Amino acid sequence: MARLDEYMMPGGLGTYHRTRNQLSGDSSSSRLSPWLANGCLSPRTVYWRVKRFEREHAHDARRDGFDHIYKFVFELTWRDYFRMYCAHFGARVFFAGGPAKRRRLWRRDSDAEDRWKSGRTGVPLVDALMRELAATGYIANRGRYIVASYLVHYLGLDWRVGADWFERLLVDHDVCSNYGEWASMAGVAAAPSRGQPLGLKGRGPAAGRGA
Repeated sequence: MARLDEYMMPGGLGTYHRTRNQLSGDSSSSRLSPWLANGCLSPRTVYWRVKRFEREHAHDARRDGFDHIYKFVFELTWRDYFRMYCAHFGARVFFAGGPAKRRRLWRRDSDAEDRWKSGRTGVPLVDALMRELAATGYIANRGRYIVASYLVHYLGLDWRVGADWFERLLVDHDVCSNYGEWASMAGVAAAPSRGQPLGLKGRGPAAGRGA
């Protein structure tokens, strides 16, 4: 609750729409995910605390609008989406072809996998992020997209190698969100309502999105 109260400030949540894609900084995002993932904090509690912030800072809407509120709540709801995704598709979320049943021969290369895991790919940004993950058990959301995209789209390795590594190291690991996000990056997730491959929440590389 202390972290929640700390973030519900103009310099925290009030700047979320501008800072959420930053790779570092204590106030760039809420960093509430470890408590949410481990059941110590309810998404409902977070939502209603956000609504309270919205009421208390209504005067700021005349200047900045409420983009920070909208984007924060939008991201929060993805947690529930991926729970419904896993409930709907069951064990298929762990298959190589995912719920989309895409046929692709994913490459396995133990040496390349080890270099990615240990931050020895030769790509400075990827290596820095992977070393941060190993040292702290955490990297920012945008950083996760970067290292996942590198593994899947540049190296062409089985996306489940990345999902498994995140599961081992992340202090905020959540099975549904983790495997849902990785499958989305790999283009093998599927939206339950249409059965179409789901890109990285609409923001993945074009090669990773279905039509």
